[in-house]
Amino acid sequence: MRLIDLSHTIVTDMPQWPGERLPLRIVRTAEHGRDICRASRLELGCHVGTHVDAPQHFLAGAGGVDDLPLERFAGAAVVVRPLPAPTPGPLPATLLDGVDLAGIDFVLLDTGWSRHWGQPRYYEEWPYLSAGLATRLAGAGLKGVGLDTPSLDDFMGRAAHDICAAAGLVNLENLANLTALPGRGFRLLALPLKLADTEASPVRAAALLD
Repeated sequence: MRLIDLSHTIVTDMPQWPGERLPLRIVRTAEHGRDICRASRLELGCHVGTHVDAPQHFLAGAGGVDDLPLERFAGAAVVVRPLPAPTPGPLPATLLDGVDLAGIDFVLLDTGWSRHWGQPRYYEEWPYLSAGLATRLAGAGLKGVGLDTPSLDDFMGRAAHDICAAAGLVNLENLANLTALPGRGFRLLALPLKLADTEASPVRAAALLD
């Protein structure tokens, strides 16, 4: 079995969602010394870096990350690669034309936007799901959808999140290294922290290849 890391590294003061006022720091609380071991503290929001949104993020009364069984965050996946590489704006429903989703749990959209990670451009605008594409994904019997952009929607939008949440899908955002994956024939694992009554969590997402 081979593992491919699909997560961005969390770094102190790295760019995050526009308008986010929470600090993002990895704080060293102790260093190695006589009778002392190294210790650190995290200060970050639940939507930092590569993370999963549970349906509760946009749907009141829906499950949070601690309510959902672990099986909801793992399964067979396919990668869809829009050609040519999309510019910022809605991704059309036709991306799924001819894609066999039988036995598939997750659809991952490789837009190429992760090349801007760590730069201001990454959060200025990005490719996102059109309502039509979100509707097709929501009706495909999936566990979830993921992409290499900041959000399923544009900055002020929520239509795709609402559609996917109503279907019980989890959303993986800010994925990395999708270009390293084959189109299919692998499993996705993206386990959240077991955070009580929380709508999202950073994950260490990985692809498992036989």
